[in-house]
Amino acid sequence: MGLVPPRIEPPKTIIGVGTRELVILGTGLMLSVLIILSGLALVLKVGLAALIVGLAALLALGRAPATGKTFDEYFLDIYHFHKRDRFMQRGVGDVDEEPFAHQQPPFEDALTSNTPTSLIQIRPLPLSLNSVAAVLSVCFLAMLIFWLFFGGLQEFLLRFGIQ
Repeated sequence: MGLVPPRIEPPKTIIGVGTRELVILGTGLMLSVLIILSGLALVLKVGLAALIVGLAALLALGRAPATGKTFDEYFLDIYHFHKRDRFMQRGVGDVDEEPFAHQQPPFEDALTSNTPTSLIQIRPLPLSLNSVAAVLSVCFLAMLIFWLFFGGLQEFLLRFGIQ
């Protein structure tokens, strides 16, 4: 009575990711290839491509640390929370939760025996602002390395007469 079924993950492929993850990663890779083929400067191409691939990987493989939900599930929870009606309640607080404390769902054993396993296990990325900052720093470093490698340092030294 009143039990909520557990979140059932869809079956994974051989490499440990599902179709949702493959679609997000594939879209990110296709967008980055389109950016690389565009007419932008090389440094901007590399930076934007790294940013798009990093954010796609974070969206596809990232999970909220507290709940384990994906970005879209977490965003929809926040949206539904702010969209719901609010009611003032008085006298709530003496709820007896003891009868529900020791109940086990009857379907828990069936779920553990039928879970599909994959050959490679991919650990989820933490979905936080630190992860976004890490993606941005990787983009900046990639742009800096390409700028230095393709003559940026030599141009900088010539401009100031150091060489």
